[in-house]
Amino acid sequence: MRTLLRHTAWLVVILVTAVAARAQQFPRWEAFGGFSYANVNLGPQTGLFSPIGRNYYGADFAFSFNPHRNIRLLLLDWGIQGGKSTANPFPFLKLDLLTTQALFGPQFTLRRRRATGFANVLVGVTNTRLVGTAGGGLFVDIVRRTNLALGLGGGLDMNLMPRLAIRVFQADYVPTRQTGKWEKHYSVSAGLVFKFGYH
Repeated sequence: MRTLLRHTAWLVVILVTAVAARAQQFPRWEAFGGFSYANVNLGPQTGLFSPIGRNYYGADFAFSFNPHRNIRLLLLDWGIQGGKSTANPFPFLKLDLLTTQALFGPQFTLRRRRATGFANVLVGVTNTRLVGTAGGGLFVDIVRRTNLALGLGGGLDMNLMPRLAIRVFQADYVPTRQTGKWEKHYSVSAGLVFKFGYH
């Protein structure tokens, strides 16, 4: 009887350990790609770009390494959005306004079987360009500027399967340092998250 109890106890310990170990699994690498929207304040240099509005649409891509199940290190969060410009001193060119962000830093994650919530504190740069294109595919930078930026926000991923999730939303406040003061930018993105290298 004692032997049976001992074997049963060992079996329970092994099963609990296996389940706990599986519950602790997390991907070492994650890649995100999706649609993004940005509300951009171009600050005192707005006249250089003459935008129609402050609302821009584009794409967002991110690549991250997870040293711990609750820490995600963003090696690169790269977003690009575009809009139209009314300033056109060159009638032979089509003018577009492009704004890009490259941000880096930690995300703090709360991982569950069905979903992962996260919050981030990032730092990087934004680049704003007025680009002219001609019929032959010629690209000309009319105006270009680069500024310091931060990224403060978070989001929610819904897990479809171990290696795939849907990013329901990621919302960030992106203050940008322009001509000595901080201008307010906001961005929202959604898309797919691919997971690799489970630990």
